[in-house]
Amino acid sequence: MTDSATREHLCAFKGETSFSFLSEEDFAKIACYFETATFPARTVIFREGDPAEFVGFVLSGRLEVKKQTEFKGNQLIIAILTRGAVVGELSLFDGHTRSATVETVEDSVLLVLRKDACEALLRDQPAIGIKLLKGFIRTLAVRLRKATERLTAVF
Repeated sequence: MTDSATREHLCAFKGETSFSFLSEEDFAKIACYFETATFPARTVIFREGDPAEFVGFVLSGRLEVKKQTEFKGNQLIIAILTRGAVVGELSLFDGHTRSATVETVEDSVLLVLRKDACEALLRDQPAIGIKLLKGFIRTLAVRLRKATERLTAVF
């Protein structure tokens, strides 16, 4: 895929939280760090416990995020992700293995930022990298807030 096609995909995320601090010019400068990956329906993108190699941004399709319960073989669906969602960001930042399994519900396309490309982006484009990290922090804060609300609603 060309940088211009990747740039178009990135620009599609302009209104999404993770990219909300980036300008049109920023998207053009970072397109080369991203790649597109296509996954057929019912494909496991990564499993709980896998090493973290990338963060993904859903261009199309639907993903289930599943967490293993204490009962062997039973998983709890903790999220359904659709267009605009970010997936796999936790492990990219904390250095731990994947905290959940992610599987496609339908054919899905992700914009992928691999760990080494992320590190190169932060090194080569530090000002843009800071903006991108601020977007990730905002995304994580929203998710933490929602999780806290759901947890307190149970009690």
